[in-house]
Amino acid sequence: MEHVWAVIGWLYIPTTALIGLTIVLEKRHPTRTIAWLLVLAFVPVVGFLLYLLFGRHMRKRRAIRSKDDLDFSALKEKSEKSPGSWDHPLVRRLARIGVNAAGAPVTTNNRVCFFTDGETLFRAMLEDLRSARHHIHLAYYIVRHDGLGTAIQEILLERARSGVEVRFLFDHVGSVWLSRRYRRTLQAGGVELAVFLPVTFPLISRRLNFRYHRKITVVDGRIGYLGGFNIGDEYLGKHPRMGFWRDTHLRVEGEAVHSLQALFQADWAFASGRTFDGEAYFPAISAPVGTTAMQLIASGPDSPFPSIEHATLAMIGAAGRRLWIATPYLVPDEAVLMALKSAAIAGVDVRILLPSFPDHRLVFYASMSYVAELLAAGVRIYRYRKGFLHAKVVLADDVVASVGTANLDSRSFELNFEANFYLYDREAAAAIARQFEADFAESEEVDLYRFHARPLREHVVESFARLFSPLM
Repeated sequence: MEHVWAVIGWLYIPTTALIGLTIVLEKRHPTRTIAWLLVLAFVPVVGFLLYLLFGRHMRKRRAIRSKDDLDFSALKEKSEKSPGSWDHPLVRRLARIGVNAAGAPVTTNNRVCFFTDGETLFRAMLEDLRSARHHIHLAYYIVRHDGLGTAIQEILLERARSGVEVRFLFDHVGSVWLSRRYRRTLQAGGVELAVFLPVTFPLISRRLNFRYHRKITVVDGRIGYLGGFNIGDEYLGKHPRMGFWRDTHLRVEGEAVHSLQALFQADWAFASGRTFDGEAYFPAISAPVGTTAMQLIASGPDSPFPSIEHATLAMIGAAGRRLWIATPYLVPDEAVLMALKSAAIAGVDVRILLPSFPDHRLVFYASMSYVAELLAAGVRIYRYRKGFLHAKVVLADDVVASVGTANLDSRSFELNFEANFYLYDREAAAAIARQFEADFAESEEVDLYRFHARPLREHVVESFARLFSPLM
């Protein structure tokens, strides 16, 4: 037995050294490099497994497709000719970030509707799905085989029988519990399915850490949805522990739907190996639909730049009066954390709305570990009490707002495939501000003194969770 342990020891030392060298050579941020090295040093076996599961960077060109596959050329030409309202420097700065970093056009002929509860959202979405005449495209992180999932399944099958093209993309890890029966029923009924980055062997797969977190619906190339709601009964407020599910989702009509379609088109081609194209998927929009100027910015581990993080930093840095943020997970990197504190110190009304209880405990406790230093800098923190807060919204002054799938954490900025709509419209910003005010009324503001006075065990748990924040 002693010989066995000796062999294991001799194998372990060079293996750990090799992994450590690999981490250093990957040119990560120094904080994350040190964090992984410390985990490997102090909890070697656990650290080794964690690294296999979550630590390895994916080779951008080998394992996943590049954002260059997104064809926004026609849309860009249209946006460059659009008059727009570029009287605010933040709007101009964000628009340039979207175009230069993500190739994303700005469109102005759009109408937007906001949804903040699942019942209202899915009532509208199911009605739009039933009205489809040419195609339905769905792409989601989580899909459940429950009441809502079954209702959507039945509509998709009925539309497919009527000759409508139906394509359904879902993430392998997020929808890991989706039953085979659900999938087979859809396929037997003529619905095309695709799984994003399937993981067969988690410990040796490079794909596990890079998940498809987008939530996209496109109907006939004319109606689109994007936001934080997945497909499942808990998003209707039916989960016994989570209760009311407070999220934010957009329904869009107009030119911006073509941006959503182009994003789905690239994601579908990568996940399925199949393509679609033609005017029927990008129908001409000649009549005025609305006046909202907006831009879809997508990012992921395949992106040349972390476009959504760049956009977020631009909003934080340029806000002059107020910066209001809603996020379920607050695990910022050093750049975002410093920007938030700097904005508050400069006198900007910085407020962050968080959940009051966790859906993922480790991330929740890590989020709480940042609260004290943000409060000390003048940031106001609120904890939502009416239910579970899952919205991903940023409002800067009265001119720009973002709504989408990205949380305020490193996973969303660097590891997940995400997408946000950026709204350059004062009416839309005012509507989001009113919703924030309603949410603040349903929340408890965190007091720095009382936060410090909590039991020691809470501080210890949060500090321990924060050690893993560079790895999240």
